Amino acid sequence: MPRGRGRRTKFQEKLARERIEKLFSFLHYNRRSTIISPDKCVKLVKLISKRYNQRLSSKDKSKFCRKCDSVFTASNVRFRISNKGWRTVTCLSCGEIYRFQI
Repeated sequence: MPRGRGRRTKFQEKLARERIEKLFSFLHYNRRSTIISPDKCVKLVKLISKRYNQRLSSKDKSKFCRKCDSVFTASNVRFRISNKGWRTVTCLSCGEIYRFQI
């Protein structure tokens, strides 16, 4: 009988989490000399997290644009803090605006 498609094993979930952490470390180590481009790295992180049902922390989610998958660097993002207690992040690549509570 064929094997059923059930839940992923704990080993597979742990391996997926390690791969996500390694890809994020590529982003922070040195953005220019990495083998993988930062945008490709973000796409792989999103793919692995979807496939293995691994949630990204809010800290990890705030490192890239959800619309265009570009990494937030000093050259393509604008941070503003409002008087009402919001941190507004604007992606300068696509124009998407995100608001986070402080």
